[in-house]
Amino acid sequence: MSLLKKEMDKYRDIDEDELLQKLSEEELQRLEDELDELDPDNALLPAGLRQKDQTKKAPTGTFQRENLLAHLEKQATEHPDREDLVPFTGEKRGKAFVPKKRVDPIIENVTLEPELEEALASASDAELCDIAAILGMHTLMSNQQYYEALASSTIVNKQGLNSMLNTHLFLLYIVY
Repeated sequence: MSLLKKEMDKYRDIDEDELLQKLSEEELQRLEDELDELDPDNALLPAGLRQKDQTKKAPTGTFQRENLLAHLEKQATEHPDREDLVPFTGEKRGKAFVPKKRVDPIIENVTLEPELEEALASASDAELCDIAAILGMHTLMSNQQYYEALASSTIVNKQGLNSMLNTHLFLLYIVY
C-alpha cells in the first residue's frame, strides 16, 4: 500500500504550468481538442462553451450596428425577388365568413319585497360587506373580515369595502 502512496506522491508534486510551457503550439492545440472531446453533453457548461471554438480568424473590431444595417438593406435591394410559381389573381373562392348574430340575454328586473329593497338601499358599505361575507362572496373582503363576520352576530367591519386596502398587523409569537 505504501508503494502506491509513494507513486501518487510523485505525481502530486508535478508542476503542471511547467509542463504546459514546454509543449509546442501544435501539441497544445491537440491537447485542447482532446479535452473538448471528453464530454460535449455536459449540462453544467453554458451552451456557448459546450462546443470548441473552431474559428481561426482574428477579431475584426467593435460592433457597428448602423453599418451592418446599411449593408443588409443594400444587399436586400440588390438581390432580385423570386417570381411566384403561381401568380396571385385576386380571385376569391368559397363563401365569405358571416358571423352569427348573437342574441344578448335579457336581464329581467328582479323585484324584491319592499322591506328588502328599503334595507338594501339604506345599507352602509360595512353592512353590505358583512352580507357578502355571510353569502360567501369572499372576493369582496379579506380572510380576516370573512371569519370575523361569521363568528359574530354584530357588524364587525365598520369600514366597508375600503378596508380591503388596509393591511392587518399579525402578531408573531416566538416559543422557546
